[in-house]
Amino acid sequence: MDIFLLFKHMTDELVKIYDLKQDHRRIGLIQKACLESKENGFITEHALFGSVDWWRAIEENVIPVHTIEGVISRVYMSGHNDYPEFEIDDGQEKTRWTREGKDEAYIVGRRVKLKYVFQKPKRTWGGKNQHEVVLEIWVGSNDKI
Repeated sequence: MDIFLLFKHMTDELVKIYDLKQDHRRIGLIQKACLESKENGFITEHALFGSVDWWRAIEENVIPVHTIEGVISRVYMSGHNDYPEFEIDDGQEKTRWTREGKDEAYIVGRRVKLKYVFQKPKRTWGGKNQHEVVLEIWVGSNDKI
């Protein structure tokens, strides 16, 4: 069944459950790593992560925002059963993301919209020279397939 045909039958609005702009603790920790570590944190290409200039670069599309919309297809713990993740099925592929914000909002079958940007880490890990940084996560308020 086409996932986007199912969207047409979902009428509940999307509710924002995570906003990086409001996650001052995370921004502070990442900024500290960017400024004080040679191996951790992100390369400051356009501006310091989370700074006013960084957000302006996002608003002006100097740092492009990517959006995924789909359905939560899986909610699980990874790692040593201690790292909360979820999976988005956008009808083309399934992608894995860290659960942020209200954990109880992650219900299989709910619509989800996630906005993110790419940042270059100072040190590559997992063979990746770019890291997806989640800006916002929205989920359907009550809908479920």
